Amino acid sequence: MKPYSSPSSGGGSKLSEFLQKVGGFFSLLRPQGVVSGLVILGVGCFIISYGICASYIRPDEFAVKQVDVNLPLLTGPQGIQTNIYQAGTYWLIPGCEKFLVFPKSVRVVTLHSKERREGTPEKYVRYEEAAHIQTSDGFFINLDVSILYRVVDPYKVIKAFGAGLLYEQNGIILQAEPTLKATMGTLQPEDLFNSRIRVTKQEEARVKFNEFLTPRGLKVDHVLIRYPQYHEAVQARIEARNIQEQTKLKNIEGAKLAQAQADLNEVEKQGEANMTIKLMEGSNFVTRLAAQMEAYQRIKQSDANKLTLLAEAEKQKLINDSYQGTGSDRLIGLEWAKVLGGLDTIVLQSGGSNGFDPFNVDRFLKQLKISSPEAK
Repeated sequence: MKPYSSPSSGGGSKLSEFLQKVGGFFSLLRPQGVVSGLVILGVGCFIISYGICASYIRPDEFAVKQVDVNLPLLTGPQGIQTNIYQAGTYWLIPGCEKFLVFPKSVRVVTLHSKERREGTPEKYVRYEEAAHIQTSDGFFINLDVSILYRVVDPYKVIKAFGAGLLYEQNGIILQAEPTLKATMGTLQPEDLFNSRIRVTKQEEARVKFNEFLTPRGLKVDHVLIRYPQYHEAVQARIEARNIQEQTKLKNIEGAKLAQAQADLNEVEKQGEANMTIKLMEGSNFVTRLAAQMEAYQRIKQSDANKLTLLAEAEKQKLINDSYQGTGSDRLIGLEWAKVLGGLDTIVLQSGGSNGFDPFNVDRFLKQLKISSPEAK
């Protein structure tokens, strides 16, 4: 049976369509369509419940739960819960519970000059005015500073700064300039161009930030300082001081070079003296060896001469001994024959005390009336 609708009434037509849809839905409740209707109804209820009650925390986030209405056995005590929820899907009671979500990723607060800002704001970077620092000698300087930080404990962050991005404003931005004044303000303007000094002060600023932020759930990983801007008079003063400092360093290095050259000359002189000493020692050693060799040669030559003379004496002794033995008279006769070879005839007494004795040369000379060489 179709519902009544008047052809002249637009409202009656819409009512008719609605009644038809309701009738179609209830028709599913007939025995042949009960199961299908229940499945569709369950799926619809799950989708509606998921959309209302489920909360998804992304992989680069974590959260803490805030209970607004305490329901016994369903929620925890009213207020901020201490548990930290990592990435995943969680069920919450609408109107009673909610998540306060914080990023895990590194975020940046950049203190930046207006004229240096370019492009649209970035998701993870917040720009503020450049830091205005007074240096140790009274000059003011503008610094571009990037502070890289991250949330470590969201519960401590909420307890210290509150929900939302209050931690960025109260924890980083409001602390930036006082911290930089306490660290970078101890430098002179030209020190910011010295990379070693600047990096040391950056690390000092990071440590000072963390002394305040770590108990409050934040941590600064890096403090990067760049683009120092001075007044023109300060710039001229810095350049003059740098030239003076470079001249001073040049003089110091020149003095070091002169001292090194003097040390080198001294070492060369010592080396030459040592070489002369060693050459003299070598010459003396050669002379000493030559003298020893000559003395040894003379000793050996003397020993050889002595042996030769002894051999000659022994030879003569053997000859003399041979003259005393058998046949010596014949040898003497031969010798006398050589001596008297130039005489034709000599008459000598052969017997008696004045007889000829070939072994008594002196008497023989007297007989010949020849004086001996010694008598002359």
